Amino acid sequence: MEINSPINTLPSEISGLNQAHKRNLWLTVIGLVLFVLVYLALSGWFAWASYSFIHHGLGGNGLELYSWIAGIGSGLISLFMIKALFFVKKGNMGDEYEITEKDQPQLFQFLHQLADETGAPRPHRVFLSPQVNACVFYDLSMLNFFFPSKKNLEIGLALVNVLSISELKAVLAHEFGHFAQKSMAVGNWVYIAQQIAAHLIARRDALDDFLRSVSRFDIRVAWIGWILRLVIWSLRSAMESFFNLVVLAQRALSREMEFQADLVAVSVTGSDALIHALHKLQAADEAWETTQGFIVDHIRMGKGAKDIFPIHSKIIDHSRKIWNNPHYGKVPELPSENPEKHRIFTSEIAQPPRMWATHPYNHEREANAKKRYVPKSLDDRSGWLIFDDADSLREKFTERILSNFKTDFNHDPEILTSVDEYYKKEYLNSDYKGVYLGISFVRYASSPKEFYAYQVSSLKEELDNLYPQSLSEQLEKLRSLEKEKNLLIGVKEGFYAPSDGVIRFRGEELKKRELPSAIKSLEEECKKIQTILFEQDKKCRSVHKKASEEVGMGWPEYLSGLLEIHHYADHSMANLEDSRALLNNVYTVVTADRHVSHSELVRLVVAGNQVFDALEEIHKHKENIILDAELQKYLELKNWSSAFSKFEFTRATEDNMQKWLEVVDSWIDEALSALSALKHASLERLLITESKLAETIRNGRSKLEQAPQPSKAVTEYSTLTPGKERELQKRLDLWDRFQTADGLVPGLLRFAVATGILSAALYFTSFAVLR
Repeated sequence: MEINSPINTLPSEISGLNQAHKRNLWLTVIGLVLFVLVYLALSGWFAWASYSFIHHGLGGNGLELYSWIAGIGSGLISLFMIKALFFVKKGNMGDEYEITEKDQPQLFQFLHQLADETGAPRPHRVFLSPQVNACVFYDLSMLNFFFPSKKNLEIGLALVNVLSISELKAVLAHEFGHFAQKSMAVGNWVYIAQQIAAHLIARRDALDDFLRSVSRFDIRVAWIGWILRLVIWSLRSAMESFFNLVVLAQRALSREMEFQADLVAVSVTGSDALIHALHKLQAADEAWETTQGFIVDHIRMGKGAKDIFPIHSKIIDHSRKIWNNPHYGKVPELPSENPEKHRIFTSEIAQPPRMWATHPYNHEREANAKKRYVPKSLDDRSGWLIFDDADSLREKFTERILSNFKTDFNHDPEILTSVDEYYKKEYLNSDYKGVYLGISFVRYASSPKEFYAYQVSSLKEELDNLYPQSLSEQLEKLRSLEKEKNLLIGVKEGFYAPSDGVIRFRGEELKKRELPSAIKSLEEECKKIQTILFEQDKKCRSVHKKASEEVGMGWPEYLSGLLEIHHYADHSMANLEDSRALLNNVYTVVTADRHVSHSELVRLVVAGNQVFDALEEIHKHKENIILDAELQKYLELKNWSSAFSKFEFTRATEDNMQKWLEVVDSWIDEALSALSALKHASLERLLITESKLAETIRNGRSKLEQAPQPSKAVTEYSTLTPGKERELQKRLDLWDRFQTADGLVPGLLRFAVATGILSAALYFTSFAVLR
C-alpha cells in the first residue's frame, strides 16, 4: 500500500542546534578529552616506571630486590589500567529479529524516504523487537574512538500496534534525528569511556584475587599487596570521581540531543504527532505487560495465540473502561481554535534532578515541540500499513515470541473471547467504582472481625446504596494526595528536585524546612480518606453479612470463610514482600562499598532470616488452611498445600549466605505467586457471593441453594497494617558514604584522599621515570 509522505520543506532552523546544546557539547568534549589524556598518561607512567625499575634492578647496584618489587608493582598497576581498554560491546539483538529490504520492501522505502527527509544516513541494519520502543543502537569498541560506528535501528512492534502512521513516522523521525546528530559521536565516545571506567571501577577479576591472596601472606610479603590494593583503590576512586563530571555534562548534552531530535520529528510531521505518540506510550507499556502475563497464563493451560497483538489492543480498550478514562491510550481531540495552546501533559511538583535525567519530561518535550507551532495534517491510519503483509508478520513474530516457552500448546481461536472473559471478573465491575482496583481493603484491619462492626439499620435500603459515586471521587482524591505526598518526600530525601529550583505546592512556594509539616499535613489528609474508605468497607461487609444471616443455609459461615481466607492471603503476602524489601535494602547498603565486613554480614543474615521466618510460617500453615470447593475449582487445586513444593529451605547463616542468596528469590516467588492467586480468587468469590446474596434479598422470590462447606483460615498469622512496615535504611553510614562518594562532602573527601595516595605513588615512581 502506498504511504504518502510529503518531503520536508520547513526551514532547518526549527531543528538546528541551540546555544545550550553547543555549550554542553563543548563541555562534554573537553571533559572527555581530559579524562582520556589523564587515563593514558597514568597508564603510560606506571608502564614506564615498571620498565625503569626492572631495568635498574638488572644493573646490580645492591638494591635489586626493591627495584624488582617496585617494578612488578608498577607493572601490575599499569596492567590493571590497560586491560580495561580492551573490550567490545555488542549492540545487536540476534539474527532472528533482523529484517532486510527483501523481506519488507515497503517498510524500507518508508525508512529511506524518511531518512532523506530528515537529512540522516540510512540505517545500517533494521531489527524488530516485541517491545514498546524504538531506538538507535550500535556495536562499540576502542576502534570507535577513531572510526564512526554504523547505526542500527530497532522498531518495537508493540509500539507499532498502538500508533497511527503519522505518530509512528514522528517516532522514527526522532530516531533519525539521532542518526544525523554529529554530537551523537560524542555520546558514543562517552559511552566507550564509560565502558572503560566501568571495567576499571566495578569489575573484579583475577588481578584483584591475586592481590587479595598476597595480602593474606606472611606480613613480610603481605605489605606489598596492601600498598598495591591501596594504590588501585585510589586510582578507581579518583578516576570515578573525574569521570562522573564527564557523565554529568554528557547527560545534560543528552537532554539537548533529545530536544533537538524532537524538533527533527516536528519538522517532518508537525508539532502534534510526536506528542500524541508520547501520550499513548504509558498505556501501551502497561497493556503490554498485562498481555505478556495473559499469554503466560494461557501457555500453562496449553493454549497459545496465533497473533498476540490484537490481545494487546483489546486489553487497552478494556483498561480504558475500567479506569473510566476515555483518553487512556487515546489522544484527546485537537481543538479547532488555537491548537498551539493545547496541552496534553502537565508539570509535576518535582522531578529527578534535571542534570541527572537523560530524557526530558513529557511536558518539557511538548513545550519544546510547540514553542514554534508547526501544523500538519495527521494520517490516523494504523501504523501497520507501512509493513508488507502485516498480518503474516504479526503471526510470524508471535510464533517467535511463543517459541521461547519450552512447552507444547495449541493455537486457541477463541483467545480474544478469553480476554473479554478475563475482564468480566467481578472485582473489575464498574459498579464498584474502582474500590477494589489496586487497593487492598483488608490491609487496614488486623483481624477480619473488624469488618463486622457496622450496625445495619435498613438492609434493603443500605444494599442499594453501598457504592455511591462519591467513592470514585474519594479514591481519585486519595491517589492525588498520595502522589503529592510521595513527590514531597522525594524532594525532602533528595531523590527529586523542582524543575526551576522552587518548590511549588498548591499555589504557594515552600522552603525546604517547611517540607516536613507539608508532608505531615498530606499524611493526615490521606488518613482521613483512608478512614472513610475503611468505614465504607466495614459497611459493605457488615451489610452483606446481615444479608447472609437473612438467607441462612450456611451462607453466613461461607461468607466469613471467604473473608478470612482473603485477609490471610493479603497479609501473608504483604508480610513476605515487606521482609524481602528489608533484605534487599540491607543487601544494597552492606554491598554499597563493594566490601562486606563481619558486622555487615551478621546484619544481612538477620534480615535474611526475617524472610525465612515469613516463608516458614506460610509453609507451616499450608496444611491447616481449608479451601472450599468453589475456590479449589477456581484455582485448579486439590488443596492449598498442593500450591507449594516441599519446604526444604534452610535458615541463613554466615557460612551459607552466598548460596542462600542465590536461591531465596525462587522460594519467595513461589509463595507470592500462590498467595496472589489465592488473594484474587478469594476476592472474586467474596464479591460474587455478596452479589448473589444482595440479589436474593432485593428480589425476594429467588432462593439460594445450600452454601458449600466454608473455607477456613488459621487463627493466628502475621499481619501487616499500614505504618507497621519494617524500617528501611534510607542513607548510608559515614564510612560507606565516603567509600561510595555519596554526597558532595563525602565525594570531595574521597577524591582528596585518593589523589593524595595517588600523588605519593607518582612521587615514588618518579625516581625511576625521571631518572
